[in-house]
Amino acid sequence: MSHRFSKPFYNTRIITYLVVLLSLQCIIAYGALLVFDALPASLTGIPDDHSIFHESQRGTVNLLRLQLDENSDIPIKQAVKKLQPYFSYPLTLLPPQVVLPHEVLAELAKYGFAYDEDKEVILVDLYNGRILQLGPIAVRHILESNSTSLALFLVIWALFSAIIFFILIYFAFITVWRDLFKIRQTTEQIGEGNLKARAENIRSWVFKPLADVLNNMARHIEHLVSTNQTISHAMAHELRTPLARMRFELSMLDEATSEDERLLLQKGIADDINELESLINVSLNYFKMHQSGIELNLTRISLASWGNQVCQSVELFKPPGFELITHIEDCEVVIDAGLAETIVKNLLQNAFKYAAHKAVLTISKKGHVLVIEVDDDGPGIPLAARESIFMPFSRLDTSRTRTTGGYGLGLAYVKLIAEFHAGKAFAVTSPMGGARFVVTLNLDEK
Repeated sequence: MSHRFSKPFYNTRIITYLVVLLSLQCIIAYGALLVFDALPASLTGIPDDHSIFHESQRGTVNLLRLQLDENSDIPIKQAVKKLQPYFSYPLTLLPPQVVLPHEVLAELAKYGFAYDEDKEVILVDLYNGRILQLGPIAVRHILESNSTSLALFLVIWALFSAIIFFILIYFAFITVWRDLFKIRQTTEQIGEGNLKARAENIRSWVFKPLADVLNNMARHIEHLVSTNQTISHAMAHELRTPLARMRFELSMLDEATSEDERLLLQKGIADDINELESLINVSLNYFKMHQSGIELNLTRISLASWGNQVCQSVELFKPPGFELITHIEDCEVVIDAGLAETIVKNLLQNAFKYAAHKAVLTISKKGHVLVIEVDDDGPGIPLAARESIFMPFSRLDTSRTRTTGGYGLGLAYVKLIAEFHAGKAFAVTSPMGGARFVVTLNLDEK
């Protein structure tokens, strides 16, 4: 098998999928944080950062005011300097005429202190015309963190999320993945010429119908290739026989010593040429029919009348003393009378060749199916040969030999015509001891 479909290839691809999944999870996590952070508090139920920080510093502001009031006997700058060691951020008295943003002034007027998000400072109104600034205070939102910290958070979050997601996906789709891999392997093997390859043990309901179609197609192709190979070999053998006789007769013609001997050899050559031409024409007609199909000419007929006419047309081919018994149901059917006649004639002529003394023709209608049966008292057909006798140029090696004539296409025609009627043709053992040939044709009841 090609390295493209080896297990290391798929292991590498799975790792690649996991890395891609981690990257996507990072992007999704960052986008989700941005969207969530932008939502109003009325939707999320979480107060905004400004309100949280504002309320958290209320106690600090009140304690500062209390301490400054207790130290009102000293200048305010000294009092602020005295308190500075207790804070990790700077305490600064702003100039009396400092200019502040409008929203900061509004918050100072409402609460007595305000949080300036841009400068990250707290402004406290000391109610004596002075404003005390606390900060800048190092408070960062996760989205405002440095890139390394944010990346670390996203990777950790995505890693846990991706692993859990990957495990769930793995157990949910492992069967589907394996089935798809088997189907792909089978398809590649069929494409490389292994027509015996099949997609076995497909368990997922998604791909089981596809596997069944693929397996049926492979079996059909295998059957067609096998049939074509058998036909090719058989036809080559059929062509070789008259050619070998012609070569022998030509060599004998050069050595002929009398006119009568030359005429006899020339006649043999002419007969072999006619046989060869007949074989080619019959073979071409069969293959043409096999490839292009048959256009059915359906007509309504009286089965008994039609069957008796067909039997009369083969009387000349019946051996002397041969008994033909017919049982034909008296009803009307819609069939292709010409093709059905070909079936009956081929089956009867086959019985004339191989039966000992007697054959029975039975034609009946069973529901929407026309059944044609021919029994004979001949040697019968071995079980192993009951399928191969319907292949072109097929003959049995024992009683049914080349001395009886024909090219082995009669039963092949019968099966082909039956299949075009959505029916079938097969052989079983006859109660008379010989062979019983059965052909079923689906009827058009419109």
